[in-house]
Amino acid sequence: MSGCFSDILWARIEGPARNWLAGAWPAADEAPAIVRFRAAFAGAARRLRDCQLQAEDIRALTAAGVIGAESWQIDNVARTALLLRALSALPAAGHAEFVRQVYLRGDYREQAAVLHSLSFLPQPEQYLELAIDACRTNVLDVFEAIACENAYPAAYFPTANFNQVVLKAIFMAVLVGRIADLASRVTPELKRMVMDFASERRAAGRTVPDDVDLIVNLETA
Repeated sequence: MSGCFSDILWARIEGPARNWLAGAWPAADEAPAIVRFRAAFAGAARRLRDCQLQAEDIRALTAAGVIGAESWQIDNVARTALLLRALSALPAAGHAEFVRQVYLRGDYREQAAVLHSLSFLPQPEQYLELAIDACRTNVLDVFEAIACENAYPAAYFPTANFNQVVLKAIFMAVLVGRIADLASRVTPELKRMVMDFASERRAAGRTVPDDVDLIVNLETA
């Protein structure tokens, strides 16, 4: 599955973009320096802006488990491929810290790319702390990257943290229907929390989002 991203990437780039990627591509037998890697990770959007994914690429990404693959751009694919390549040259014990540094040093779009990649990295569970921390952001693009069209929260978040994602999505007016595998994680406690939220809104004379009813009407896990 991991090879899907690099295969798509190399099939869609040519000319100056291909030359740039060849120079930026992490060596297979040498641990990548974070500064050099960050430069490549950050430069992907600008260097590859003239390259486009094809319909067959979207199908391949979907088959590999990418949710909402139709919204991915070539730089999303490139950044996931670059991360996978870099981690393949690092000892497993250093993976979590390397990914954390890439995330912390990135701009919002780069942070979103890291979050979209988490499910496809080796031992995804080791990035749980990073993913949970990302949910605390008030930057909409970053929050949506972890909360929406992303299999990671439903697969790895403890119940309390998953419930907080749902509540924050409602609070930020992000459609909870975009939370992957939501129905599998709905519990009576989550329904109670959502109903309490709705009651507080009504008491304050504020409108209640339709997503409250969506949660309440789902079968509990």
